[in-house]
Amino acid sequence: MDFYITADEIQNAEYFWLKRVQSEFYSAEILALKQNEQLRSSSEIKSLVPYLDENNLLRLTGRLLEADLCFGEKHPVILPRRCKFTELLVIREHERIGHCGVSATLTQLRKIIGYLRVVS
Repeated sequence: MDFYITADEIQNAEYFWLKRVQSEFYSAEILALKQNEQLRSSSEIKSLVPYLDENNLLRLTGRLLEADLCFGEKHPVILPRRCKFTELLVIREHERIGHCGVSATLTQLRKIIGYLRVVS
């Protein structure tokens, strides 16, 4: 019996893990935003002026509102730097583009996935 994974299933899995990672690292920020409260001054992502999109993913409020870019490039999803999921995303794209370097890898991640802003 053959088993195939659809593009929708892959996208749903990526969204699941994005939400899971964000809830693990940024639960206080997500709760504050859902309750229309200000983020704590100690929040490591407060300076990014995060917001929750329609899928409840934390995204960056960007300076690029008028730029000719897609939504994901203007408002990347925020991911923690010290996280295995983030590391695996970066490795996957780095290998996919032929080990072209940091800048090319990040550009590819933003283009293909449209959701990477890694914070400390």
